[in-house]
Amino acid sequence: MKQGTAITRAVILLLLAAVLAYLGFSLWQGLSDPYQLIVTYSYEMDDDLAIDGVVVREEQTIPGRAALAEVLPREGERVPVGASVALIYQDESALSGRRRAREIEQELEQVRYAMRIGSSQSDAKELDGQLVSDLAHLRANVSAGTLDDLEEQGSDIRSLVVKRTVEPDSGDVTQLQETADQLESELADLNASSQRTTRRVTVDRAGTFSGLADGYEALLTPELLENMTVADLEDVFDREVTAPADSLGKLITDSTWYFATVLSDEDTQRLEEGKRCTMVFSGDFNEEMDMTLERIGPSEDGRRVVVFSTDRALNQVTLCRFVSARLVFERYTGVRIPDQALRVRDNDDGTTTPGVYTLVGRQVEFKPVEVIREGDGFYLVRGTATNRKVLRPGDTLVLSNEELYDGKVVA
Repeated sequence: MKQGTAITRAVILLLLAAVLAYLGFSLWQGLSDPYQLIVTYSYEMDDDLAIDGVVVREEQTIPGRAALAEVLPREGERVPVGASVALIYQDESALSGRRRAREIEQELEQVRYAMRIGSSQSDAKELDGQLVSDLAHLRANVSAGTLDDLEEQGSDIRSLVVKRTVEPDSGDVTQLQETADQLESELADLNASSQRTTRRVTVDRAGTFSGLADGYEALLTPELLENMTVADLEDVFDREVTAPADSLGKLITDSTWYFATVLSDEDTQRLEEGKRCTMVFSGDFNEEMDMTLERIGPSEDGRRVVVFSTDRALNQVTLCRFVSARLVFERYTGVRIPDQALRVRDNDDGTTTPGVYTLVGRQVEFKPVEVIREGDGFYLVRGTATNRKVLRPGDTLVLSNEELYDGKVVA
């Protein structure tokens, strides 16, 4: 064996022995130390109930589905009366003409901007700043995986780059004007042709647009919720519904939406119509919000239909129909402690006081507490004393199998 190899192996074995010795000492110290110190912290617990329900809205389908259709609004976008929600193209040529018209509109905007900045050095600097900002924003979105508006952001950046290619004092204004005239002429021809080969789909009411029509639009309405029975709602869950084949989407015509579910008589006794309730949704709509309890239906074999409503976040639930949530009956806030930290001290008058032992300086101090809720391996408590002995988040608990008492010194 070579001398270098032997020395290397010896060094490795020496380091391994040192690590094992350190771990062994740490383990021995931990087992031999009779005290365990734990820092407390503030904690929330919910008295809640897991439920499943259905989302109900005032909505109407938008007919006009076609092979060559372009939907204009984004999902959840608010559209006014008479707004165009889709373009129906007669053929591929009409679709290509529309795409070319958009390209020309963008080119025209770039040319007009270049003509406007002319000899303005300040506009050029402003453009440089906007370009740097947009590039940074695009990079951040790509890094975060937010790619929904990637195409639009890229188009904006390309537009800025083209605008910036015209330097101030370049003397290209005459040439730019000729280019603008040519583009305007071509755009006018395309728009005239588009009027003959393209049909617009408009809406006769204002509302929130959704590209998904699932077939429940007529089966689930706010009016039907007023008299819906448990059997009716369960039938909705079990029924197979086919989405309309000729629909471009739907228009939600009221900002208020509803969440209907079935609860037991026992659970509904903790609720009151007209009151606000906290709902924590999960799944695609992962939000917490307060909703108004609209209706508690009559008892049917120990169960009732319960309907909640809100006018918040409508644009976030346009794609939701069947969702899960937690209905929060009450929310508790306190200090979380391990269950083994709770002690009961005997008082001179024969009563007992629950509390915990904390470390203040190097001495043990008993602090009385009230147990609010019990969790899995822990308690949620609040301090009950009015002096400095009240338990607060950040206090250090002392856990030990040995006897603890006020004033005991912990080394």
